[in-house]
Amino acid sequence: MPTPTLPRGPRAKPVPVRTIPLGKLADKRWPGKLTDARLDVQAVIDDLDHYYVPSDTTAKTRCIDGRHDPELDENHLGPQVPGGAPGAALAHRLGVDADDLTRGTFHNDAETMIHSYLRHSLAPGGHRDDQRDQNDGIGCGAIDGLDTVITVMTDPDLVDDHKRLVRTLMGSSFDRDNYLRVLGAALMLRAREDTYFADRGGILDLLDRLAPNSVSVLEGGHRECLVVVNFVPDTTMASNRFAADHDGLQAFGYDIWRSRQLAETLLPLPSQEVDRHRFVMARVMITIATLMVLTDGTLPLLAHVPG
Repeated sequence: MPTPTLPRGPRAKPVPVRTIPLGKLADKRWPGKLTDARLDVQAVIDDLDHYYVPSDTTAKTRCIDGRHDPELDENHLGPQVPGGAPGAALAHRLGVDADDLTRGTFHNDAETMIHSYLRHSLAPGGHRDDQRDQNDGIGCGAIDGLDTVITVMTDPDLVDDHKRLVRTLMGSSFDRDNYLRVLGAALMLRAREDTYFADRGGILDLLDRLAPNSVSVLEGGHRECLVVVNFVPDTTMASNRFAADHDGLQAFGYDIWRSRQLAETLLPLPSQEVDRHRFVMARVMITIATLMVLTDGTLPLLAHVPG
């Protein structure tokens, strides 16, 4: 498969789209704290297209976090994925480098992934927050909680719910064997998580050094009230504007199309087809597990899809 031609600015063609409500994330209790804010979901659906704009791959990659970014240029928005560019490192480790789980660290994996972004002229990105005195991490839940994400993903009481949602989002591309392979890799990594994740605190300093001005500082606390998974290529949510128009309530936005595009970019050869599928599988699995860590399962789930 040839390397795809990536868009170089906000030029995505308008396409017919629709938003499909998928109910709440779960009907059982998840470990996270964020809960349903009783938002008028139908009103959000009716107006959601207003908040989706062309993405720009020259703009830094954003996390799914819905908090306010004071430096965000809403005419120059990068796609949203869990943990920004460093978050892709764990998906590559679980999906593609599963045979090497007995060695390596997340810090080294993230450094390799950032260099891969830069080689392909992609714009990496990540974030801290202004709540540093209230937590011991870097301020990105998708990175600070990676060990918990692995624990939740492999929790026997949650795995059926996890697989249900992964299957829902992946549709016909869901492959049971790939799912079980990534799950097994997560179990192996869980056995040495203290070693693997030990030096993750320096990830954003590394990112800032390799890609200056790629790290944002988000403001305020989490007030995410829903999850939107976006399947419409080359589009992304104007997250600041969404929160401003909804009295500070935020949305988790996951551009699932970006995971597929990134797989094709990083693993372009015909011989890497299986690795591409496994990378996307791992990325979606990590996303769902991250939502399990952050929410109690009651948030509404929407799919923004080509019409």
